[in-house]
Amino acid sequence: MHTTTRLSRILGERNLYRHFSQYQPGQPLRYPERPAVPPRSKVHHYDAETHERWLRAMKEMKMKRNLDKSAFIEHKKTIRDLMEIGHVPSHFFYTHDYVLEQLPPLSENTSVVQLTERQLERMTDITNDQGVMAVFDRAKELPKTTRMPLIIWLDRIRNAGNAGAIIRAAAGASCLSVIFSPESCNIWCPATLRASAGAHYMIPTYQNMSLEEVCRSLPENWQICLLQTEKSCRGSPGNLPASPYHAMQLTQPTLMVVGGEATGITEDVMRLIEGFKGDVTNIFIPIIHPLDSLNVGMASSILIYEMMI
Repeated sequence: MHTTTRLSRILGERNLYRHFSQYQPGQPLRYPERPAVPPRSKVHHYDAETHERWLRAMKEMKMKRNLDKSAFIEHKKTIRDLMEIGHVPSHFFYTHDYVLEQLPPLSENTSVVQLTERQLERMTDITNDQGVMAVFDRAKELPKTTRMPLIIWLDRIRNAGNAGAIIRAAAGASCLSVIFSPESCNIWCPATLRASAGAHYMIPTYQNMSLEEVCRSLPENWQICLLQTEKSCRGSPGNLPASPYHAMQLTQPTLMVVGGEATGITEDVMRLIEGFKGDVTNIFIPIIHPLDSLNVGMASSILIYEMMI
């Protein structure tokens, strides 16, 4: 291993950046004393055979997608945020004791397992893990708050990063909910959870719901807003009015329909919208340079926050 890489890894693991920044030439270099971690009777150190069973079980849980009721969180800050608002992990995996110092006290009902770095690397989906992973139950009780009368329905959003970014933006704006079509990505996969930074636990999210199901449940005073590219707006059937995003105002409850970057809003969805009894409007974000379109997560976020004004 390269010397610089090895040094940076040591500094990262031992959290010694602040100590080294205070080093003065001519004085001996001393490692800072670390406060002792209180012993826990429930910390398990699994052998190789037991770890293999755990690894197979976790892979099976991740493959179940919507059939499973667990969420795998692999980001330290997100784990801390969820614990601070009252969520208790059922399982907690970590590599070094200092990880426990950076998180709130774990519940006695949490199964705590200390692993080697190699063992955790095999269990996580990310390359540079933070030495921690927690398993939470999926969100059931959400924070009670005043929500903006805006629902986002996403048509075939297959990129987990975009899906998580949209959930995060919608939670920040306190929208009513985010709904994904049947052919979208798994919104509870680790990649989506990382991109949302735990926003799944702040806003109602639903998966495998068609637009027809959503429209049947809408009251009469709702309108539909289609977020498309400018080119798609001009060529859409039915001569629907098209407006730039800054002209859109949330004067009535709105269902925002967003298509994937590759397919846009599909023809089946457009035919269904033509039969909608309420108001329907095309919205586009003007692009000065000759780009095809904005990232769907970025475009959705722009429109969500524009509607707040």
